[in-house]
Amino acid sequence: MKDTKQLVAKEDLAKAAKLDKLGLGWLAGVVMDITKLSDLNEIYEKFGDKKGIEFIDAVFEDLGVAFNYFEDELSRIPKEGPFITVSNHPLGGIDGLVLLKLISTVRPDFKVMANFLLKKIEPISDLFIAVNPFEERKDAYYSGSGLKEAMRHVKDGNGMGIFPAGEVSAYKFGERKVIDREWQESAIKLIHKMDVPVVPIYFKAKNSPLFYFLSTLSSTLQTAKLPSELLTQRNKQILVRIGKPVNATEIQECEDVHCVANLLRERTYRLSSPLEDPSRLERLKKVVARSPKEPANIIDETPQQLIWDEIEALRENGRRLTQFRTFEVYCAEAKEIPSILRELGRLREITFRDVGEGTNEETDLDSYDYDYQHLFLWDNQAQKIVGAYRLGMGADLYKKDGIKSFYVQSLFKIDEEVHPIFEQSLEMGRAFIVKEYQQKPMPLFLLWKGIIHVVLRNPDKVRYLTGCVSISNQFSTFSKAMMIAYVKYHFYDKELGEHIHPRKEFRVRLSEEDEKFIQNSSGEDLNKFDRYIDEVEPGNMRFPVLFKKYIKQNARIVCFNVDPKFNNSVDGFMYIDINDLPEQTIQPVLEELDEATKQEGKKG
Repeated sequence: MKDTKQLVAKEDLAKAAKLDKLGLGWLAGVVMDITKLSDLNEIYEKFGDKKGIEFIDAVFEDLGVAFNYFEDELSRIPKEGPFITVSNHPLGGIDGLVLLKLISTVRPDFKVMANFLLKKIEPISDLFIAVNPFEERKDAYYSGSGLKEAMRHVKDGNGMGIFPAGEVSAYKFGERKVIDREWQESAIKLIHKMDVPVVPIYFKAKNSPLFYFLSTLSSTLQTAKLPSELLTQRNKQILVRIGKPVNATEIQECEDVHCVANLLRERTYRLSSPLEDPSRLERLKKVVARSPKEPANIIDETPQQLIWDEIEALRENGRRLTQFRTFEVYCAEAKEIPSILRELGRLREITFRDVGEGTNEETDLDSYDYDYQHLFLWDNQAQKIVGAYRLGMGADLYKKDGIKSFYVQSLFKIDEEVHPIFEQSLEMGRAFIVKEYQQKPMPLFLLWKGIIHVVLRNPDKVRYLTGCVSISNQFSTFSKAMMIAYVKYHFYDKELGEHIHPRKEFRVRLSEEDEKFIQNSSGEDLNKFDRYIDEVEPGNMRFPVLFKKYIKQNARIVCFNVDPKFNNSVDGFMYIDINDLPEQTIQPVLEELDEATKQEGKKG
């Protein structure tokens, strides 16, 4: 018959909580019952013969403890070489088990610095490096053998997890949130000394109300309750975000330990921002949210022969604007390309749905499509449409029915004082590039080259480029707010903003700290802000490509509107004075037009 296994004995609890020194050792049994440590001992006895990650799997399965993470973020863990992870500590123990389970899938050599109670769990004892939370906090990470073992483990080229707070997060009753106490200076010094990449990891989780109540009475009672908090996570989901590694060079550039602490803590809590959005949180938990309307089945592909026939007719009628290698750019009226227009509507809907936009109709075509021109990119080798823009010649549209003829007025209220701008504009919209070409630079470049061709071929009609640029509803509310705040802070046109107003405004709400981040950012370094969004937002989502493209063309932003007909994406109204277009954008097209004129002259 095997010996009964116990995780925490009454004697150990009395000693750890110093009840024995107070002559109150008998209280240990009462505390065991209140904190449900006895129940935890039963689970330990049940699975005590399992070892390592197998033990963690068995316990989690028995209790129904689950955690979610983004699979692509797991690739941020270094595949080889020494590294450290830093994490917030909302659960005070279970998060250590989750960390081990998750990181060990990439790095089996990974260990976690943790308190003596986790080290005491014999089946997984080898996965922890022990420190004692009952010592003075400032010295916790300098607990002799634990420190030496940690340094040796990392220097040997392995991975190690640290919870720099050294103890479980506290519940801030005034703010109604769980947050780490100040990160220990000794932990930060250790990280600084190791001189290795540091991966921030954020846990979205909290303990039971009883745990936080006990914390107001006694830190000893709180710590005693900690192991059994595993039981309170039954059938709950813990959300985990993994940030991009902070390289050792960036850490060494900090002038002191407080700078290092602020850097790493900010990078960790930055990951929490998208999780504060309740609707976003539900999506992260893999709860299927119903769309405003059930998406219709997208129409079938347009017969290729019909498209080929129209392409050939466009060539014969001189509708090709430019070409490069296998690519050709065309611009045509809707009546010239009924089959191509049908295919454009189909491809738009497919492409926009992929990024959480789209109309959810069977095709993305509306009444404006029949009054506007369509500029599209054709791959002559693959025999397919690569991408397109919808273009509205403002002078022609305004003659038809004034400002009502413009698509943009369906999203924004436009004062009569600025109507002349629209009358002299080329309105751009419904831009897309099909998925298989999105990672290639040439399609967007050629589409823009086509737009410049249209502008320069209509010098008496076009002075401004106008249009909307979208932020997908797949972004969290926080990221949308940060992007809008950034764009408005650096590229806002206040004067025009007094005359153009959103019909359904997106209201930006940011903390004082986030507003300071925007104010300290640089409008000239879009890539830096792009990396920030990439770090904050799960799923490899970045600052929209068209925003970056327009800003690099010296666009000004006026305001933002929520589009309920387009899956609640946020549309920013922008305009570009063609006199402000960079020379490198205009010059190649001028040279092409000049060469074409010379060739025509030779023919004549």
